[in-house]
Amino acid sequence: MLKLDEPYKLVDGDATICGRLIVKGKLRLVAPLIIGGGSSLYGDSDIVVLKDMEGKPYIPSSSITGALKDDFNNYSYKGSVDQDKYKLNKLWFWGGEYTFKENDEKVRRSCQSAVMISDLMLSGGSMARVSIRDGIRINRSTGIVEQGAKYDFEIVEPGITFDFKMEVIIRRTFNSELFKNFFNGIVYQLSQGKVALGARTNQGFGRCRLEDVKSYAFDYHDRDHIIAWLTEDGDKVQLPAGDFSQVDKLFVKKDRQFSIKADFRIKHSLIVGSYSGDPSASDKVHLKSYDSEDSTKETAVLPGTSIRGAIRSHAERIINTLGGDGNEMLKELFGWVNTEKPDNGRNEAIKGRIKIEEKPITLNTFVEEIQYRIRIDRFTGGVINNALFDSMPIWAGQGDESMVTLELAIDKYQDWEAGLILLVLKDLWNGDLAVGGEKNVGRGTLLGQVATICLDDRTVVIKEEAEGLTFQNEDGNTGWDEETVEKLENLVEELHKKIHNSTGKQGNEVLSNAE
Repeated sequence: MLKLDEPYKLVDGDATICGRLIVKGKLRLVAPLIIGGGSSLYGDSDIVVLKDMEGKPYIPSSSITGALKDDFNNYSYKGSVDQDKYKLNKLWFWGGEYTFKENDEKVRRSCQSAVMISDLMLSGGSMARVSIRDGIRINRSTGIVEQGAKYDFEIVEPGITFDFKMEVIIRRTFNSELFKNFFNGIVYQLSQGKVALGARTNQGFGRCRLEDVKSYAFDYHDRDHIIAWLTEDGDKVQLPAGDFSQVDKLFVKKDRQFSIKADFRIKHSLIVGSYSGDPSASDKVHLKSYDSEDSTKETAVLPGTSIRGAIRSHAERIINTLGGDGNEMLKELFGWVNTEKPDNGRNEAIKGRIKIEEKPITLNTFVEEIQYRIRIDRFTGGVINNALFDSMPIWAGQGDESMVTLELAIDKYQDWEAGLILLVLKDLWNGDLAVGGEKNVGRGTLLGQVATICLDDRTVVIKEEAEGLTFQNEDGNTGWDEETVEKLENLVEELHKKIHNSTGKQGNEVLSNAE
């Protein structure tokens, strides 16, 4: 809540509307979307997506406005303006509550937002596909699904577009230059696909991209602009397309960010289980979703939920091996929910800071083949009756092209968290960490090819070459870089220090005792 020492008092005419900024376009889903509309009346899904009277999914204005405001708050403004004026105009732009002192008493006031966004309905001709995905909770001790912890939820498949319109009202008292920069910053973030909507955004859901962008600026001091506004003829006031040259300089991330983008090949086979409703299909097939560029084509995907669960489990195992409490240390990084019902009836929860994207598996790099399996009686050595089943995993094809991409980011990261994820990446790179299902029969192991690691403003590229690992820095030099290796090793050392501070033991001391 903004606190102002003195109340800002409007004088006559200050609230007069003197202009408008408008942007229109198509908002394309690049990842599955979940905007919950409650439980299913028919019991076929635990969570259903929000739909209109015609049964078509839509995005309510409140969802996208909240997501845009939350994303906006993650950036600092670096323009040449007094900070008090910036805070005041930001309050006017988004609306909200603020307090000030009047006669030695605190007074609370609210301010209406200048931003208006319509509900996002399906674009003409678009046909939304709604699918059901399964979710499970794995027991950390046994590694298997907890009893009664299976659930399912509806998703809107990617590839479809919604009609998007945002309008910003400019009043005489507002700083019009600031408002234009705010407006450009939002349009830029949407156009770059950096905003995610709905639920489970940290697991790769809800990412979208604004296309066919048309921006308009109406200045009511100009008679022609007023006529254009009244006649809804925006051609005369349309802004140049893609004019965002100053946005990156004006808006800078407030907090430190660590990110990894790594390409892998599948060593043998991979399956993230999905169950078809077709009786003639295999008992279990690899999960597929619709292509973000063509909503009529299906493509195999590696969901963020699967790889996130594998990374969390492995990270906890690493910390426990080094003598720490993995469950406790990972609560803020991966999120946490108290499953034991508290006295007040409300479950405690912490939202995680690590975000993992859902990625398609590159077409023409894999094949799908059925593998038949049986269950053996341990006493007789024979096949158990009616225990024949099959699955259809994806298998690595010919060539050495990358097949799977891992893309993750941590906001407000600490050095020990980056060091921990680097250790997980190493095991994933070397095939020591499997993802997906049927790991006990050798599925899910990956081979690293190239990884781009971003630490604040520093970028490191690691490649698997014939002669071994090579590093490439901003200066373009390629080879084995001792300075880069030392930088990454220091992050891992911070993990040891974190465990030492929490337990009083050094990680290497624990390992030597185990040996």
